[in-house]
Amino acid sequence: MMRVPELLAPAGGAAQLKAAVQSGADAVYMGGYAFNARRSARNFSQDEMREMIDYCRLYGVKTHIAVNTLIKERELDELLEYVRSLNDMGADALIVQDIGAAGMIRRACPDMELHASTQMTVTSLEGVRYLEEMGFDRVVLARELSRDEIAHICRNAKADIEVFVHGAICQCYSGQCLMSSILGGRSGNRGRCAQPCRLRYTLVGDGKPKSGFLLSPKDLSLINELSELRKIGVASLKIEGRLKRPEYVSAVTGMYRKYLDFPSKVTEEDMRELENAFSRSGFTDGYFSGRTGAGMMSSSDSSGTEKAFSSEALARAAENADLRKIPVDIAAYISVGEPVRVTIDDDEDNVGCGEGNLLAETAKTRPLSEERVREQLLKLGGTPFAAQSTEVFKDRAAAVPIKEINSARRAAAEELIRQRISFPKRRQCGFEFKRIKRDKRMPELSASVRTAAQARAAAQAGIKTIYAPPELAGELAAEGIDIIADTGAVSQPIDTECGSALVSANAAAYYYRKRGKRLYGDFRLNIYNSLSLEHYAYLETVTLSPELNAAEAAELLRGSNVRAELIGYGRLPLMIMKNCPVKAAGRCCGRGAEHRLRDRKNEEFPLLCGRDCICELINSKPLFMADKPEGLLKPGADLIRLAFTIEMPEECAVIIREYKKALKDERADNPFGENGFTRGHFFRGVE
Repeated sequence: MMRVPELLAPAGGAAQLKAAVQSGADAVYMGGYAFNARRSARNFSQDEMREMIDYCRLYGVKTHIAVNTLIKERELDELLEYVRSLNDMGADALIVQDIGAAGMIRRACPDMELHASTQMTVTSLEGVRYLEEMGFDRVVLARELSRDEIAHICRNAKADIEVFVHGAICQCYSGQCLMSSILGGRSGNRGRCAQPCRLRYTLVGDGKPKSGFLLSPKDLSLINELSELRKIGVASLKIEGRLKRPEYVSAVTGMYRKYLDFPSKVTEEDMRELENAFSRSGFTDGYFSGRTGAGMMSSSDSSGTEKAFSSEALARAAENADLRKIPVDIAAYISVGEPVRVTIDDDEDNVGCGEGNLLAETAKTRPLSEERVREQLLKLGGTPFAAQSTEVFKDRAAAVPIKEINSARRAAAEELIRQRISFPKRRQCGFEFKRIKRDKRMPELSASVRTAAQARAAAQAGIKTIYAPPELAGELAAEGIDIIADTGAVSQPIDTECGSALVSANAAAYYYRKRGKRLYGDFRLNIYNSLSLEHYAYLETVTLSPELNAAEAAELLRGSNVRAELIGYGRLPLMIMKNCPVKAAGRCCGRGAEHRLRDRKNEEFPLLCGRDCICELINSKPLFMADKPEGLLKPGADLIRLAFTIEMPEECAVIIREYKKALKDERADNPFGENGFTRGHFFRGVE
């Protein structure tokens, strides 16, 4: 028998959480003031978090706490203390992005469920298996997967699988977007995304320029696919929206609850109610159905519209709404010479008992009727309970003041509430940060390339560590150039004759490790702290996140001897996209750098096309640090990578020459002019 999936609703604040619960959510997800990817939501203090966890437990609703940002080295102690407090509160699960933080949580709080955030960019079964081996109980898949891809994972995974079914979609794979970070210093990986993707852009290159919201998808809605999602075995259906109003949470949660409980074709009226709650020129089921392209993209104001809410949605979102009732069986026991007793039983074997203060007596005139007793038992207003049955056991001649029945009923209800919000004590285990003094190192240069000509330029300049697409391996090997196969930004396992592979995802690490390859970790693994670095100690080299500044990278590396790499040059990737904006515009050419996106400041960002139409948006200006060697050398990395994308071979040679000067402490020249480059995050970093 197919189980009904969990309905998981967003809670950006207490009002939203209560609206979700009153609208039928099975679980809610929320965040504290720190460590969560929606820092601009209302969120919860420690005391509020405890109160809301109790509120949810009363209704049998699970609480998933978002701890889904990347964690800096200096924040690890604070995070550990925070997680221990959540463990003591009885939170049901933690949603985690940072791989090092996940390992710490698993050891320190072994009874806490771990859910892998969609920020981990899990796109394949191999990615799920990697996380299963780490002890994750659930994996939230990337939004870019199709129905068949999700079904394959569900059939073969041991962990529960969660998917997004409604709400905003990012144009970039979650966890891989650096656009807000690089352009504005506000990192999506740290919960501060400024959403530059929702602005207007102009596609330039071949053909007539095209303007519009080219990076702003419509909102997702899979309400017509609920039966299919249930059939393929998805465990949890997630509604996006921690920045939305309580009325939105109520409207969307209530509608999905309706069609989960009573499967049928969604009526036009109900779909219109969802659109009225919030939409960006309609909805899309794009990735799930495979209908990508222009139809996925918003054609109007990218901020979306909110038109109206139904009276039902408004009622569930009202302050102190009390529409969701817990079914109970209630009984009264009245015997002469004893105080009245009332019991209230729920469907989970909890029993609340209450007694009156006075002893029942033999009635002197008319005995208390059973009907009058039932009438008092049913007065459960002000409690979360609703009687599904009542029973009265009394001596025929017994009498007791009505207030005694009421008092016993109230006491029984209070006791049942205490039982429902209680939970078993959880373990807390010790955890020590084992930081090692790092050996002093002088870095060498490495290079990542897109073309054989770039690889030749790097090899001729004496660079030994070269990352290149695997399809170039045969051609370059014939020329005596050994490469490390760059297996791509998104895990798409391919066979390669190369003995070494650069991996950007846990899935790729899982796949190529089992095939005996020597593995190198790319920056897309999001290494922010020494725990994450140590997690990947089995890799030959691990590239640190380009969001770290030089001081933060140095602090991280001081605690580890793992071989590490920094990106010191290149047009940093801002987005990696499955729905290619060039293809959506009907101009697919299968080649890179022939199209660019122009922003409102007339900056032009090249678009690079990759395997399977995966498209990469890169920065308009290259990161250049050769004339500032103190930033390059301060962290103590083993390798400084020069990331070549659209450069001609002769440009590569010039850049390599200048970086060699920098490593020799010689004066390097800047070939880009005063405004033709960026320092990236080497000196500023992100909050």
